[in-house]
Amino acid sequence: MRVSLIEGLEKKENLSKNKKYIVYSVETNKDGEEFYRIENDANPVVPYPVALFKIVSDKINSDWTLWNKPNKCSALLPKQFAYLSFWEDYYNDELEALRIFNLVREQLFLEELEENEIREIFEKENEDEIAFIINALIKMKDIRFINPVIQYVKSKLEKSYGEDSATLLAFRYLSLFNQSEVEDYFIYYLTNIELGNDQLTAIVNEYFA
Repeated sequence: MRVSLIEGLEKKENLSKNKKYIVYSVETNKDGEEFYRIENDANPVVPYPVALFKIVSDKINSDWTLWNKPNKCSALLPKQFAYLSFWEDYYNDELEALRIFNLVREQLFLEELEENEIREIFEKENEDEIAFIINALIKMKDIRFINPVIQYVKSKLEKSYGEDSATLLAFRYLSLFNQSEVEDYFIYYLTNIELGNDQLTAIVNEYFA
């Protein structure tokens, strides 16, 4: 599920017009007021009144559940979040809550983001976003983005920017698939091996072993 700000609103702090926000929970308090819990532009995940938004994607994963809390509040949310201390644990940086949140976040990103949006992330070369997306692609073994990833690593290595975690993750992602595009790129890499490093070469050698 994704939402964006309705038109005509005054500027809201840490929220952008025309940006689509993934919803992590739809919550109702005991007074009947409804909120979307989203990740705002400053990165915190916080609840906002539903009146600020319009729905741009109404996808609800089958893992979501309607949870009626003991305090007469309710929430529609991923079942992994459906325990009383989850958000408190998350905001207190409890490792298990962070692990659960990140797993769900990765899944929602791949389900919600359109292919052109993910391609744009690679084109903008935002390393943190790219590493996050590639991690999710690896876990889901999602084959759709082989070509954008190849273009990304090819560009990085030609600029001698291969010594980073995102490039290493990209090679690991590509090595999951026995596809001609991957084989051709890895052969290209071996013929231009001076552009790479020992870690990347080890992945390629294992691919052809």
